[in-house]
Amino acid sequence: MAVSMSTHGGWSLITRVRGLCKRFCAFVTGRRHRCAEWSRSRWWAHNDEGAVTAEFAVVLPAVMAMAVLLMMLARAVTVEMNCQDAASAAARVAVVSSSDTEARLAAHDAAGGDASVSISRGFKQVKVTVSCRVVPDPMHVLPMAVVGKATGVIQ
Repeated sequence: MAVSMSTHGGWSLITRVRGLCKRFCAFVTGRRHRCAEWSRSRWWAHNDEGAVTAEFAVVLPAVMAMAVLLMMLARAVTVEMNCQDAASAAARVAVVSSSDTEARLAAHDAAGGDASVSISRGFKQVKVTVSCRVVPDPMHVLPMAVVGKATGVIQ
């Protein structure tokens, strides 16, 4: 089958194919092509000036809620790590000094004054449990308090 070079409406076949290729490349790359008939043939995109603003207005509350939840989750993890460090420090002090008051002071120094410390001694071991409050989130998804536990062996 041979391709003829006939003209159709003043345009040759090769010129029409080149124009279509340019329009397709412009469409794929996102650049606008300056052709009236191409813009008329794109019937799905002829009137979308406010679409981006509307989509942004719909998506923004969900993005903000996720950002707040992520920040509160990061805060809960930070408080949990501090609480665990406080329990480890209190267990270390309780093993070395054999004094519960010094261990409580060490836990309060590491976790803050609002932490509750529980120390129990058994045969050759000390168990320390530190409970720290977390700032409550408005959706009540995260825990209200986290617990750090540590055990020290008395030698």
